[in-house]
Amino acid sequence: GYEGLITNLMSELPDGLVSYNRPVRCVHWSNTKEKQNSVMVECEDGERIVADHVIVTVPLGYLKRHHSSLFQPPLPLHKLHSIQRLGFGTNNKIFVEFDAPWWDDDCDVIQLVWEDEDALVDQVPDVQRSWIKKLFGFTVVQPAERYGHLVCGWIAGHESEHMETLSEQEVMHAVTQLIRRFTGNPSITPRRILRSQWFHDPWTNGSYSHLATGCSEQDLKNMMEPLPLNESKARPLQVLFAGEATHLCYFSTVHGALLTGWREADRLISHYSSSNPSTHPTSKL
Repeated sequence: GYEGLITNLMSELPDGLVSYNRPVRCVHWSNTKEKQNSVMVECEDGERIVADHVIVTVPLGYLKRHHSSLFQPPLPLHKLHSIQRLGFGTNNKIFVEFDAPWWDDDCDVIQLVWEDEDALVDQVPDVQRSWIKKLFGFTVVQPAERYGHLVCGWIAGHESEHMETLSEQEVMHAVTQLIRRFTGNPSITPRRILRSQWFHDPWTNGSYSHLATGCSEQDLKNMMEPLPLNESKARPLQVLFAGEATHLCYFSTVHGALLTGWREADRLISHYSSSNPSTHPTSKL
């Protein structure tokens, strides 16, 4: 998985620099010259951390749900409207393990096509009964020598959100019946399953962003805009924004998220290089 990426990034940082399990209640910043110029991060446990700059990388789904309490003062209206206009959906994985493969050795992808697929729309009248039809296929996890006989099912939309509310036994039963129906083999029985639940995860509220109807490239530009705004006389670059939903081209991707983090780091480096070329930045991030 992505542990290798995180381990590589962490290897360049001093030990003890990263804190875990420290939920943030509010980011306090200043949009006027009269107020304090430092940024203050208030944690749920009451600790207050003062910094020169804060880079916010929370998912768009979390911003949609918590923006009103996460920032003080509130976000500018144009940034708030962009948060509301951009789409944030749920795409879950269901890993299914078997004692033996029921697919061919050279099989990489298994697509499921229903006879009445034209009638399958985003707003399914009976999600409880037909949610499994939104599982549009499987990818075969390879190599088998390392992972065993494993396939990964993909499901998105409202049906994906409903799937998260079911028990693991209910999901396994539905997936088993689905595979038996498409293969015609009533003896196929999974060993176990493992599914993601991104929509009900309190720190994500979904999986990743998309361009929804009514939004534009300007909304992505608004998402990446630092606070306070350029016309403000307050200290610049107090709050910066990164994450996949802030990339103009690679939104909804991991590499897009990584690139935005580098972008904001470069923004701060440029800021200090231009303001005082003879000194290195000493700000607290």
